[in-house]
Amino acid sequence: MSKIFFVTGVNGVGKTTIIPHLKSLLSETDFVVHDFDARGVPPDADRNWRISETRYWISEGKRISEEKSTVICGFIKPSDLDEYDLSNHESPEIVLILLDAKPEIIRQRLVNRYTKNGVFDEAQKVIGKPVNEFIDDNVWFVEKLKNEFEKSGFSIIETSDLVPDEVAEKVVEIILSKKG
Repeated sequence: MSKIFFVTGVNGVGKTTIIPHLKSLLSETDFVVHDFDARGVPPDADRNWRISETRYWISEGKRISEEKSTVICGFIKPSDLDEYDLSNHESPEIVLILLDAKPEIIRQRLVNRYTKNGVFDEAQKVIGKPVNEFIDDNVWFVEKLKNEFEKSGFSIIETSDLVPDEVAEKVVEIILSKKG
């Protein structure tokens, strides 16, 4: 039976960046790859929005599960799946893969993303927060998310010293090892 794979991690870890690499490495006859945020992210995105989008992507994965496995790149946590009956054998298995990076790497990537010539636009907001707060929250959450994944037994890929195609190759190795 096909599976649903969520490739997740904090902002700045490289989830969106690896999508084209995954699409080139995974057979289109066996896999479909999506960006979790493809339907748009509201300015006040929160846990409720994330749970709603997770439901949507799980239903999409179920819809095509007879034909292909689904890979979704975007932020979810293992605890987001608590409300789903993962033991239901009529549904595809859900597998999470964490892309992890050192907090200082995440900070640098997000600073680079949200500055112009090294300067923040102080009025800039990301999901309803000032950009500095958004960056600090993501950096703080790196270890917390990694701990949640370690407790849940899902795969973790350390990406700090890898380029996007190397990260994608490691993701594909995990996907193919669990596809069976």
